[in-house]
Formats: sequence, structure tokens, C-alpha cells
Amino acid sequence: MNTYVKKGNKLVYVGEGKLYSKKELSLMTEEIDANIGSANGIQQAQMKAKQLMNQNPGVTQASSDAGKLDGQQDNSSGEGVELKIPINASGKQLSQAQRMTKDQGADDTKITFTKDSATNESKLTEMRKNSIPFSKKELTNFLRSI
Repeated sequence: MNTYVKKGNKLVYVGEGKLYSKKELSLMTEEIDANIGSANGIQQAQMKAKQLMNQNPGVTQASSDAGKLDGQQDNSSGEGVELKIPINASGKQLSQAQRMTKDQGADDTKITFTKDSATNESKLTEMRKNSIPFSKKELTNFLRSI
């Protein structure tokens, strides 16, 4: 579809494509929490969480009840304490969560694996340092010359 923009009293050809107004555009900054489901231990839950986050970039955390991560079929689930663990946690960090899954009194504990957002922000900062700055006019002229 040919696209034109009105400038003054003239219609200027912009190119092919589809126009969107500013109100139709939005950035998705919402955090998405995926459900891991059941697993046979905390290490398997960590692997499932990594798979979910790698398959879906919008997923920022994955969680499940501690009672579902012990390999047993627990019928009850409810609200309790929440334990957040980084997705790249070491064995020492996982040991406390492992103990919680074995304790029948802590079955309602919600264990959440989270992405490390600090590394993503540092990568963005590094990319900005290595980028070549363009003014809007220079970029417009460059894109029109292609």
C-alpha cells in the first residue's frame, strides 16, 4: 500500500507500508510470570525455567509451589512465602530451596526463578558506548539515500 503524508498543501510520497498513530503503539514492559508446573527436584525446575525463558523472551520469571517441585502429587496449594532465586543460581543457592521442597510444612512456598536484569542493562549500556551517534537529520538523509 502506497503511503502519503500531507505537508502544507501537498501530498508527499513516503513509501510502502502501513501507518500507525502514536496511541496504537506501545512498548511491552510488563513482566510475565510463567508456571513451571511439577518437577522432580529443584534442579529440574531450574532447567524448565531456563527453557521457558529461552523460548519466550517476554518471560521474566517462572515459578511453582514448593509442593509441586518435590516429585510428589500434592493436592493442596495456597498462598505462603515467596522465595526468589536467580535463574543462574549455583548449587549452594539452590540447597535452601531444595530443603523447602522436602519439608511438608513449606509446600505452599512459591519458588520463583528470575532473570538477571542487571546483565541485560549492562549489555545495553555497552552497546550505547560502542554505537555511532546520528542526528535525526543525518539519519533521515542517510535513509533517503538508500
